Amino acid sequence: MSGVDNSEIKVEYISTSGVYKTPFSLIILLQLFIGSMISILINIWFYNDLYYLLTGERFLSFILIGQWWEWFLLPLNLYGNLFLFSFSIILFSGGINKLLNKLSPPKEGVFNRGSKEWKYTHRRFWNAYFPIWLARAIPIPWSDIFVYRLYGVSIGKNVVAYEGYIDPEFIEIGDFTMTSLNICIFSHLIYQDRIIIKKVRIGKACVVGPQTIISPGTIMQDGAVLGANSYTWIGQELESDLIHVGTPVSMNFPVQSLEESQEKVERIIKEPSKNLEGDAN
Repeated sequence: MSGVDNSEIKVEYISTSGVYKTPFSLIILLQLFIGSMISILINIWFYNDLYYLLTGERFLSFILIGQWWEWFLLPLNLYGNLFLFSFSIILFSGGINKLLNKLSPPKEGVFNRGSKEWKYTHRRFWNAYFPIWLARAIPIPWSDIFVYRLYGVSIGKNVVAYEGYIDPEFIEIGDFTMTSLNICIFSHLIYQDRIIIKKVRIGKACVVGPQTIISPGTIMQDGAVLGANSYTWIGQELESDLIHVGTPVSMNFPVQSLEESQEKVERIIKEPSKNLEGDAN
C-alpha cells in the first residue's frame, strides 16, 4: 500500500511513546553476544600470551607463546576492541536487516496490530536501535552516517546529523542539510492499534532545529527550516526558504540574508535613540 491518502490517517495527537515494548528487544542481547564472541575469538591468542607471561602456563596449548613486550600492547588492544566490538555488531545487524527486508519488504501504509508489516517493522526497529546508538557513541566522525546508510536511510553528501533519532527506513535527506540536537525524524507512528508508515523527504540545504519532531509523510522543500521546539503533522509540506514554527507547524517567516539581519539590528539600535531624543525635546 503506497501513496497513502492523508484522509485515511485521522489521529487526535502524535504519540510514539511505548512503541514496541515486546520480547523482540531480546535482539539486543543477541547483538551483545555476537559482538563479544567475535572480539574474544579474534584476541584469544593475545590473551593466551599474557596469561602465560603472568602464570607460566597456557590455557590453549596450540597457540604460540608471545613476548614480554605484549604487555605494552594491552591498552591499545583494549581500545581497539571497543571498535571491533561495535563494528561487529553493526555489520552483523546490517546483515540481519537485509534478511528482514527480503522476508518482508518495507511498505508505506496504515496497518493493524499483528499484521505482517507491523511485526517486521517492529523487528527492523529493534535490530537497528542498538547499532545506531553504538555508532553515535564511538569517537569516529560520520560513523552514524555510515550506519544510517547501511540500514536504508538515504542521506546525501555533507549532511550534519547531530545527536537525535532517525528512523532506519523511508527517510530521505538531501545534500548540505543539518539536523540539530535532540531531534526525532519518524517515518512510522503508532496510534492505538495501527501503525502509520509514510516516507519523509527532507530536501537540500534544510535545517531541522533542536527539540523538533518530524512526523511521517513530512516533506521539507529545499532550503526549508523547521524552527526549534516545533513538530510537523502527518503529511505536512514545508515550503522552501521559510522558517516554519508551531506545535504543530502553523506559522512561517522568511529566511533573512546576512545583510537584511544587519540592517534590522541597526534599525533596532537607532529606534531607541530616536525615542530618547523625542522625550528630551
